[in-house]
Amino acid sequence: MVHGLLHRAECPQYDVLITPAAPTAAIPAGSRSLTVDGTARSFFDQTGWANLTSHIGLPSLVMPIAHGTDGLPIGVQLVGSSYSDRTLLVMAERLASLLGRDGL
Repeated sequence: MVHGLLHRAECPQYDVLITPAAPTAAIPAGSRSLTVDGTARSFFDQTGWANLTSHIGLPSLVMPIAHGTDGLPIGVQLVGSSYSDRTLLVMAERLASLLGRDGL
């Protein structure tokens, strides 16, 4: 679906897709689980989102955009069409400057 969205002739105005990097904010360093609605979940439940694009050959990167109430970062994933690595890097730089690096 993502691959098709970024390659459709009728949607050429989309150079970058921005998605959540994970379903929650980051988990504490060294932790292998997190609690969601009272249930312990594996750390690896968090990584599935970021891994999907590499399986279909699309470049992507993850960057922090905010902090949760516990101070841990919340990230987004930027996804581009094939061979658009430089576009993603430029977009990440622009997004970081708009958000203000001091706040992150």
